[in-house]
Amino acid sequence: MLLTNELIRFFAAGSFALIGLFAAVQAIRSYSFPAPRQSVKTLPDLQTPAFLFDQDTLVDASPSGAALIANSQAGQSDRDAVIAVLSRQFPNLREKILSLGTDCSVALAGTGDAGLGLTLSDRQGLLRISLNAPGVEAATRHYEDLERESLLDELNMLRLITRDTPQLIWTEDAQGHLIWANAAYLSYADRQMPDDDRSGRVWPGERLFADIPPPLPNDPRTFGGRHALQLPGERAEHWFDITAVPQDGSVIYFAIDANAAVRAERAQQEFQQTLAKTFAQLSTGLAIFNRKRQLAMFNPALLDMTGLAFGFMSTRPTIDMVLHRLRETRKLPEPKNYNTWKEQFSALEAAAKKGTYSELWEMPDGQTYRVTGRPHPDGALAFLFEDITAEVSLTRHFRAEIETGQSVMNALPDAIAVFSPSNTLVMTNAAYDEIWQRDDESQMLVHDLRSALRIWKARCGPSSLWQDVENFGQMRRDSHIVSDGLIMTNGRRLDCAVQAITGGMTLVRFTPAMARLESSPQPPRQAYG
Repeated sequence: MLLTNELIRFFAAGSFALIGLFAAVQAIRSYSFPAPRQSVKTLPDLQTPAFLFDQDTLVDASPSGAALIANSQAGQSDRDAVIAVLSRQFPNLREKILSLGTDCSVALAGTGDAGLGLTLSDRQGLLRISLNAPGVEAATRHYEDLERESLLDELNMLRLITRDTPQLIWTEDAQGHLIWANAAYLSYADRQMPDDDRSGRVWPGERLFADIPPPLPNDPRTFGGRHALQLPGERAEHWFDITAVPQDGSVIYFAIDANAAVRAERAQQEFQQTLAKTFAQLSTGLAIFNRKRQLAMFNPALLDMTGLAFGFMSTRPTIDMVLHRLRETRKLPEPKNYNTWKEQFSALEAAAKKGTYSELWEMPDGQTYRVTGRPHPDGALAFLFEDITAEVSLTRHFRAEIETGQSVMNALPDAIAVFSPSNTLVMTNAAYDEIWQRDDESQMLVHDLRSALRIWKARCGPSSLWQDVENFGQMRRDSHIVSDGLIMTNGRRLDCAVQAITGGMTLVRFTPAMARLESSPQPPRQAYG
């Protein structure tokens, strides 16, 4: 019996100890980890409109509050939508929100009805906006009035927009009958009526744009196009860009004035036609490549010069394709190294971009082209092909004639110098350079008659000829030849003659006296019988 009592006491003491230990653990846990509070980023289940904002972002809203801003404008923030709905009853709502301090609350009274109130509160950086009214029925009535006023404001704004917009807006049913139209559409419809019939018709019975096929109302796709409207008594057409949007069994049409765009396009087409006609009359070949390096424009002269087929050029080939075709038809200068020729393609395009490409292409058939590359707006390139074969041939002919004339003058024993009408030295021959040019002097030292006279006077004895030569150069007398004998400082004798030649130029000739004596006629020998 004693043993049983001891066991009972032992188990009882152990139970109390375990209960105390569990209580202590629970106390420690409750002290270290407090129970979480209800999140401030949610609203309780409210019947009145309430909104919770984090800056401009709507965090939560009651069902009645979400209904108030359900029809907000696209792109409008949620807070602006709430302010727009409530601003009629609370005009200074935006200012109150901006001036609201941290962890503060403000109560506002409605201007239209004293029973409607608004509470603004800031808690931990979150803004809460809540409407309140005494009684459930009064609150429901106030909230319905707010929603109705918001819808009416939006409806009035839409009416003003459709009334004052310059666009033509109208609605047709599935059969093409006019259901609704704005003032701009009715104005054109009234102008399309005859003058004697305008007073008797109020609603237009015929479609303003009869050539537009009515799309299917149930088709979700949007249709568009440009159409013209011819009004009675007006020669000019009125152009519109029309968009048709099927909507709930009907079709809404939007027509935008496109007269300026049509005039600009026509002016551009006329300008392009004028350019095309001008380019067609040019003897210079023209090829314009767009930014994708495709042929955008060319003229007939290019086809005549290169021999390229019109069918090939009309396919808008790239610049590489055109150059390859020119090489195949031997209309490109053929280099000895094919790889070098390939590299010239990229060099040609790069140089043309900078506007520095200009080369002479000498063809195997003897023709010579001057090819010039010029950059154009929007990354385009223009190449000009000029046939300068005749010019090159004429230049070579003139150069050959000049070289032949110079060779003939150099073969003459007389020293010759030719001066222009302005007394500038134009030409000398080898005999002149040998007599009057020293080895230590440049051949182009003498540039005019006055400089030449100084050299002649310095190397010859005194003579009255020099004054006559200077007067002759000033007066250009063509009636006589000024001449006299000269003795140089080295003892050499010369005969100098000055005369005018074609073009107002002056020819000065120095003849050695020995040559004059040898060329003089000998007296006839007497014959003895």
